[in-house]
Amino acid sequence: MKSETLFLRTLEEALELWRKLKPQLYEDPYLVRLLEDLREALAETERLYRETGAYRLCAECAARGEPTCCGRDMELHVSRELLLINLSLGARLPERRAFPSGCFFLSLKGCSLPARPLLCRNFFCPWFRERFPAEKLTLLTAAQEPEARTLFLLEDYLRTLLQKNLPHP
Repeated sequence: MKSETLFLRTLEEALELWRKLKPQLYEDPYLVRLLEDLREALAETERLYRETGAYRLCAECAARGEPTCCGRDMELHVSRELLLINLSLGARLPERRAFPSGCFFLSLKGCSLPARPLLCRNFFCPWFRERFPAEKLTLLTAAQEPEARTLFLLEDYLRTLLQKNLPHP
């Protein structure tokens, strides 16, 4: 099975689950609290990416025509649970790939997912690391810890909920 087919199945499954379970998810107080914690953690991470110039440096690399870190098949790291989390955060998922050699979620404005796989958040290419001060990289990495922890709790909790709510063959 091709990776594109595999991913599109995961996306379709997540969208169907979202349609079925959305009201139930928003009524779960633990899930709602974790989503709020994640929103706060994401806001802090985003603030630091902007203030440190990390986003600017990534944009400069992309403008130079270098192969992007957000390449094709990176979407395979996005689980159905992570898709549900993004839908819960109000994300609008793309209907098709914007760039043939890019990740399905890569748009003209960057990533369309507010909550991204940790691989996407934690990877800094050699070109980036050569130009970005070590103290800023340390700051960014430390700031991602609450986001990573909350994302793990959310994905794990959703996986458990889905196992309880889905019929088994």
